Amino acid sequence: MSRTGEFAHVGVSLHPERSFAVVVHGAAVLPVEPARADLDGTIASAVRTAIGEFPGGPIAVTVDLAPMLLDAITRADSGLPRVAVIRVVPRPATDPALARSPAALVERQVARRFTVAGGHDLLGNELCPLDQGRLAEVCAELAAGSIRHVAIVAAGSQARPGHERGVADAIQTAIPGARISAASEYGGHGLVAREATVVLDCALAGVAEQLIDRCERVLSRLPGEFQLRVARGDGGYTTASRIRTMPVVAFGATDALEVCGAAYLEGLADCRVLLTRDGTQLAGEVRHGLAQVSLAESAGIGTELVVPTAVLTPERDVTRSGVPGRMPDVPIVRARRTPELLACVGAAVSSPTSWLDEVAFIESADQLRTVRRDAEERATAYVTANGAAPGTAFFTEVSTVAVPYSPAGTVRIRVRVAGTPDIGLAQPLQEAP
Repeated sequence: MSRTGEFAHVGVSLHPERSFAVVVHGAAVLPVEPARADLDGTIASAVRTAIGEFPGGPIAVTVDLAPMLLDAITRADSGLPRVAVIRVVPRPATDPALARSPAALVERQVARRFTVAGGHDLLGNELCPLDQGRLAEVCAELAAGSIRHVAIVAAGSQARPGHERGVADAIQTAIPGARISAASEYGGHGLVAREATVVLDCALAGVAEQLIDRCERVLSRLPGEFQLRVARGDGGYTTASRIRTMPVVAFGATDALEVCGAAYLEGLADCRVLLTRDGTQLAGEVRHGLAQVSLAESAGIGTELVVPTAVLTPERDVTRSGVPGRMPDVPIVRARRTPELLACVGAAVSSPTSWLDEVAFIESADQLRTVRRDAEERATAYVTANGAAPGTAFFTEVSTVAVPYSPAGTVRIRVRVAGTPDIGLAQPLQEAP
């Protein structure tokens, strides 16, 4: 979170009933009260406020889509497209409970399920050859039907995605124009979490694209230079084009944004933030201006996803001097502003981020260093693509831990990178046709 104030930041939080926005310029935080509180009116009013108060510079507009995406998933009449799920595993599940997602909201998006024999273990060893005959049958059945959204998850694809990509290529050939989400694009672990991620990614593609289109149309009608960004689940941001192809990355961003927004308003880069939710106090940690994140069950969904979100834990009996029985190592911040304003501030001051979560097999310390360096270089490239100025990337998490119940030398590598926003990436927006 930067207080440089070199250009105006607009933070927008989109909700089904209305939208909210603030303008941030250094220490100045200006809530926006639009005449029309829908998406179009809120963004237009916020940008005009930024132009009027801080003229002469480019304006960054960061939008939190998460409340709209959650509403689309949880609302029964949202009209989301149904998804076909293809599992690439050695054999089909024999227990019906294992053949479906444990999360009812995820399973509600699934129209058909197929199993194609294939897959790899975590080290990339083939468990069985890809069943080309069965794959051809699945392609023919999908081509003859009306489903055009397909989620693919293959065992071990985070280590070797060959079978998953083979299935995706076959589906694309059989159904040109199909929307395909592959689990290998997200990394992570666990068939259930990886499958839930790509199902939601498929189902939310249309909603995310419509929202981004509307944002771009509003900005294209306004004078000035703008950079449209979309908040990520970890509280950072990425480009609008990235969310068009991977909309689930924007899922669950609001918690992290609220935590970061509260910290920013207090002028703290390291603190413990207390939020009130339904009468319960939840604590989130901020370090170096970024929310601490993890892979956990997403609120309102009922299962874990493989995109990181803020870690919020129940907190009780907190006093100004600290938490009984434990001395706090950072200041404690009680969030006293509305959740919507905090989310807008967090969006406005967010930084570009990226995240890698992978498995590797190492046999020596030298090989471990090589694997880590490769992961760090790729994460750095990703954060630059997400909007960081070249040369500004810094690592907020680099961890290497042994994978339990796996052969010796199997490690899980996590890399989280952030950077300084590059406003030079701003391009004039064209009126959408």
